[in-house]
Amino acid sequence: SKSSEAHAADGKKAKDSKGKKKEDKGKKDKHAKADSKGKKDKKDGKGKKDKGKKGKKGKDGKGKSAGIEAGSYLKFNRQFVVPVMEEGHIASLVIANLVIEFDENAPSNAYNLEPKFRDALTREFLRMSNKGLFGDEFTSAESYEQVRDTLYEAAVVVMPEGIRNVLILDIAKQDQ
Repeated sequence: SKSSEAHAADGKKAKDSKGKKKEDKGKKDKHAKADSKGKKDKKDGKGKKDKGKKGKKGKDGKGKSAGIEAGSYLKFNRQFVVPVMEEGHIASLVIANLVIEFDENAPSNAYNLEPKFRDALTREFLRMSNKGLFGDEFTSAESYEQVRDTLYEAAVVVMPEGIRNVLILDIAKQDQ
């Protein structure tokens, strides 16, 4: 109402459309634009900036959190180092660089799951090592596919939807 607006201009309490009292702070920002919830966001660099991570999407307009972009990758910060045991001592080390490729069904918090992914993948590497998979036939195509498939299955346990593939960027065996 006009009388409410007049009181608001004087810095006094006014009522909004629901009848609740609100207080006008005095100045109005000409640069601010209202979003869908009526909150004002400055586009001139003086307001708060979106601190979301690159590759993530915000809300999809329906109030649901959207996933990350298809074709996004989670690159692990450190290599995976797996001991290969023979007769009770470390005979060699397997060193691998891995990446998890996400599809469009990946949740927006997929990058936050890196510690869980690392734990699950390390566990599977150790199981494969104990089964003798990193022996002499380590470089065969069948061994490579078995390693990839096993790592993929471990990643899917951590995040059942949204993983397209586990990629092995580098893998090497270093004898001790």
